[in-house]
Order: sequence, then C-alpha cells, then structure tokens
Amino acid sequence: MRLQPKDHLLAATKAALNAVPVVGGSIASLIGDYVPQSTLVQVEKATHLLASRLDELESRLDIDQVDKEQFSELFKTCYLTLVRSHNEQRSRAIIELLANLLLASSDPSKLPYAELDHFARVLEHLSSGALRVFATSLRTVLGRIHTPIEEDSEPLPIAFEEIHGASPDMSAELLMGLLSELQAAELVVKFSDPALRKAGYYNHSLGITMLGLRFQRYVLGAA
Repeated sequence: MRLQPKDHLLAATKAALNAVPVVGGSIASLIGDYVPQSTLVQVEKATHLLASRLDELESRLDIDQVDKEQFSELFKTCYLTLVRSHNEQRSRAIIELLANLLLASSDPSKLPYAELDHFARVLEHLSSGALRVFATSLRTVLGRIHTPIEEDSEPLPIAFEEIHGASPDMSAELLMGLLSELQAAELVVKFSDPALRKAGYYNHSLGITMLGLRFQRYVLGAA
C-alpha cells in the first residue's frame, strides 16, 4: 500500500521521537497508536451527526440547487477542521454549516455562501477558549434583553468585568487574548481604548456584533 504524505510525516515524527532518551519511545507510541485512531473516531462521529441533522431537515433541503463547487470548497474546509479538533461545540457547528448550505433557497434560515465560508474559517481558527468565552458572553448579554433583537441593530454592549465574571478561572490577560480572536472575526468589537487603563482591563467596553449574533443563531445553535 502506498503511503500518503500524512503517513510519511507521522512516520518521520515517530522516528525523531524514538531517538529521544527515556520518554521518546513512549510519546512516539502514543502518537502512533492514538492519533490515527482518534481521527477516525472523530470523522465517524461527525458523519453520524451530519446524517442525523440532514434527517431532521429533510423537508427543508434542496440538493439539486446546491452549487457543487461551493459545496466542495466548504466541505474540504469543514473536514480539515473536524479532524483537527475534538471540541464538541465546534463539531456541531461545522455540521450546521454544511447542512445550511443544503437548505432550499427559500428557507428563512439559509445563509449566503460568503457568510458560510467566513464562519467556516472562523471555526477553523478560533481556539476552544474563544468559543467558550463567546458563548458565555452572549448568554450574559441575552440574559438581560427581553425583547426581540433586529439583525441590523447596533452591537450588544458588555463590559469586560461582566465577561471576566462569567469566566472567573481565566486571567484578565488570557481573556483579552481570547476576545482579540473574536474581534478579528468581527464577532465582537471593542468600542474604545480608554486613555487611562485600569488593572485587569476593567474599564474596557465591548459589544457583540450582529454578525456574532447570526453566528450563534445559525451556526452554534440549531437553525
């Protein structure tokens, strides 16, 4: 059987580790035995999740109208993200993206392809910590809003101390780093940099954008 490039890389990594005294062989074994198996399990799990979600949405799908080039590109991005991460929230979000692309064009939950492609790359690059902070921040904001939110509204304001209060196990510096990831994806915005910074960033004011709200509504949550 001909080895694929990834197999050559895995073999080279194991060989290099085996040369390390004492612990090298054990780590090489861990990589060789666990990594391929865990990847296979992840792909199988995602396949079942996708099949289940498509079954739920069957009456809303229109496979014939799907652009095959767009589907191929989105699928490859999503597949690479799935095999790299075991984060449950990320996996389910990836499934939502693929399912959304297959919705009929008349479905009110269907997103434009450019938005799906952006969200796919957001899921590829956001750390698990950033996803967690986004979810807890959004729950904090939505917990005090009791009227429907229009998708052309201004960003939903939240103070840094509220975000920190929802994730007390994280340092202020780590939290700001995770928020920077979310800002780069335009899911969160920083309203301004205060002239005088208080310790722990406690005078920083941020907001969850409407793009962030759509990300939660159509990707992180069920469409």
